[in-house]
Amino acid sequence: MIGCFGKVPASADFVSLHGAAEEVCEFDAWLQGALSAMQHREDWRELFDRLPVCLFSYRARNGNWLLGGLISSQDFSARRYPFFIFQILKASEAQPLVNPFTLSELFCGQIKPLLHMAAQSESTSVLFERIKALRPLQAQDFELFRRVHDKFLVNFNLRDITRSLEDSYPEFVSNAALTRLQALQQPMQQKSSMAISLPLPAEQGLKNPTADLWINWLTRMKDAGTAPQISVLADDFMRPKLLCFASRSSNGLYRVLTGTGERLENYDVLAPFDAFDEHHRVHAFPEIDRPLYDVIDRFVDALDLKSV
Repeated sequence: MIGCFGKVPASADFVSLHGAAEEVCEFDAWLQGALSAMQHREDWRELFDRLPVCLFSYRARNGNWLLGGLISSQDFSARRYPFFIFQILKASEAQPLVNPFTLSELFCGQIKPLLHMAAQSESTSVLFERIKALRPLQAQDFELFRRVHDKFLVNFNLRDITRSLEDSYPEFVSNAALTRLQALQQPMQQKSSMAISLPLPAEQGLKNPTADLWINWLTRMKDAGTAPQISVLADDFMRPKLLCFASRSSNGLYRVLTGTGERLENYDVLAPFDAFDEHHRVHAFPEIDRPLYDVIDRFVDALDLKSV
């Protein structure tokens, strides 16, 4: 099922196409909680308006997934709220879903212009017709894009990822990022409500696959092998990033996106370490030139040995 929900300047109230679905109502409540948590600030509207388009992957309580994109918007009376276009995937079709952004890349490429049209006062009738014409994912797509994701993990290595991040994130150092990832094992297993912030390359062809790389990585770090409940790709032109939430209990999305949250709300793998300890034992991380799938395997195996 494909539909939309939210506020647009062309309407005095919420607009909805299949927005009464259980998964959509749940995602809407999560967004409302995140937006409410920022509204104590006098400048929250300006911060909200400046946010980039975000792509999302949301796992509902019934096990189904919601994939799509959202944009900061407002209704005819300038009351702020996002507008989002979504596609619902049944749990039976999508498990395991460790490649949501590769899987939905074509779909999200189609809806981005529609999101901008909505925020720029396009009529709801035109939007609805365009949305109704979108093609839902088919059974064969899941297998195809799993193979695409697996091929990416085989054909690329960590040096490729580091090189792709150089322009947008010159502060990215692979061993420092891996050290911070290593410290995430316990919060991931405990389903901490904090956001995990991970850098993405600005290069279009690598952005979505790298987002899925991080999701795969975090999934492998959890005992149950469960992907993050919510992943949001902030599609900033120069410094895109991925926010992952192990739990739906977080209401920090907009505070983290706007950089106004508390430090404990966001675990940024690029954040500087509190102190330099020259006596700290350096971890033996996998070689940077190994295929990505092998790096993840060795990284997770080392975590398992450490926890025994």
